[in-house]
Amino acid sequence: MISFKRQRGAVLLVSLVILMIITLFVVSSANLTSSDLRIVGNFQSKMIINQGAQQAIEEVLSSVTNFTTPVAHTITVNGIQVAVSAPACIGTTIATGYTAVNNITLYDTDWSFTATSTDPISGATATLNQGVRIRLPNDFCP
Repeated sequence: MISFKRQRGAVLLVSLVILMIITLFVVSSANLTSSDLRIVGNFQSKMIINQGAQQAIEEVLSSVTNFTTPVAHTITVNGIQVAVSAPACIGTTIATGYTAVNNITLYDTDWSFTATSTDPISGATATLNQGVRIRLPNDFCP
């Protein structure tokens, strides 16, 4: 028979090893959760600046004067500065399906935009290129 004096420390040692293993699982789980949270935060920041760039382009598209006299714009969207390049005309064609009434000829003009936004907090940058075709009463393509 084994005496009780030799067995006293074994239970303590086994319980400390099990406690150490459980602690390692908890610490690794906390680190994994923290990494996931940072990934989601970065993705959300990137989506916000992408949507801000798209909204800035939509604001430029909303006015025909941006196509008659193209100039660059800096637009603030949700506190983020978005630089929109001057619309560049890349081509024009006479619109089909229209008859010349009162000597008016419509033109389909193709334009290109570039919008760049940078999040001041995370430093993430998004550049969005977009093309659009607009029907104009005059050939405004320079």
